[in-house]
Amino acid sequence: MLLSLWALSFAQDNPLRVFVSLTQSAQIEPDIYTVLLTISTEADKEVKALSLLGRVDRELSQLGLPYSGGTYWVDRKCFMGKNTQICEGFRAQALYQFRLKDVKEQDLIIQKLAQVEGISFTIHGTQWIVSANVQEAKKQELMFSLLDRATAFTTEISKKLKRECQIESITFDGPLLHLPKYVDAKSVSVSAPQPTKDLQTITVFMRLSLVCK
Repeated sequence: MLLSLWALSFAQDNPLRVFVSLTQSAQIEPDIYTVLLTISTEADKEVKALSLLGRVDRELSQLGLPYSGGTYWVDRKCFMGKNTQICEGFRAQALYQFRLKDVKEQDLIIQKLAQVEGISFTIHGTQWIVSANVQEAKKQELMFSLLDRATAFTTEISKKLKRECQIESITFDGPLLHLPKYVDAKSVSVSAPQPTKDLQTITVFMRLSLVCK
């Protein structure tokens, strides 16, 4: 807690302003498991590469798991020959991010992709995160706790200063959520590793201004 006092003078009849900074933290369990992956394919014709990506998109949709993305790109597969550029066929990629409730659901994705011929896939990272709804609920809980502390502090400082102190303004900042780092997945099997659901810390800040007369 940071505390500062300001007044023109400390005479009893002059108002005294008190500025306080409070913080409140709590541990929170993440509820969403994210999987970021890229689907890659190559084909002799552009339409063939697009068709493969389209098939993958339909297969993933049938899983009924929430995801975002599906953006894709296609370009010529070129390389440098003797003083000239040679292009043979096309390559294409699509990007997906799944938001899962259960870490075991990632195996359904991997198994589905393993059944599609002509593609490869790379898992770039997995991470447990806290959803916006859960963050907001915990933020409100911490804000109310800070308000209780502010009220108690106002009462106590009134006794200490022998003045009648009242809350003039309150400002909240945050929440600040400390997230773990992404876990790179360089190789996966049909039964992928299952990261632990580590508790994360959420912090809310309050700036309190009091006037004591």
